[in-house]
Amino acid sequence: MPVVSETFNPTLGSITTIDDAARYVRAQAKSDDPRALADAADEFVRERFYHSYSFFDPAHDWIAYLSGFAWINLRSPVLPENILDYPEAACSQQVIVFQAIARKLGFDSGVVALSHHMIGAVKIDGRWQVYDADREIAPRSYPLSKLLAGDPAVTSIYGRMGRSIDMAGQAARGEIQLIEVNSNPAPQASLFHRVTHALSNYGWMFFLALALLRLASRWQASTRLRKRPLPV
Repeated sequence: MPVVSETFNPTLGSITTIDDAARYVRAQAKSDDPRALADAADEFVRERFYHSYSFFDPAHDWIAYLSGFAWINLRSPVLPENILDYPEAACSQQVIVFQAIARKLGFDSGVVALSHHMIGAVKIDGRWQVYDADREIAPRSYPLSKLLAGDPAVTSIYGRMGRSIDMAGQAARGEIQLIEVNSNPAPQASLFHRVTHALSNYGWMFFLALALLRLASRWQASTRLRKRPLPV
């Protein structure tokens, strides 16, 4: 898709947990007003990442990294705090982080799925409001109902990008959907990465335990041989 303008702020790279991100957002919002909090969460994600897929490196998760040689998507983090280990994130990854922050702030949060794009949404005063930090849109947000209806005022926000993925056509065909409310949009990949992360960091303990058991077994066997009476 067309390149977006970036408001990337590298100093935010020190924020690597959702709890810290939520505290930062509250401080920036300077208010408990839901719209102010949602706007601040969107601004944080805009500034925290630049647009590009992040992928595990061997230091973070060597099992997922090696799995990526079989299928590159297995190397792409989908757990929010794994994504926060990197300065770059694609639309789906930015949505996952935005959604996690919004939930921490007390919002109902979901994912708006389009062909070739994903967008975040939060419920404010009983209505779903769309935020697209990845595209860094202006205005900052708009009602989900207008996107679903194919409102020209919404599709015009995206300009060439909206035309390239036929947003108006997707809306007319009913292909744009709100999914995964209050849940990660990649549940199977999330489970996979929880397992690979644990094994990458603590799997050595399993192999060490096996080695120790084998040594103990050999020591016991040699001890029994030494205690066996010599033949007459």
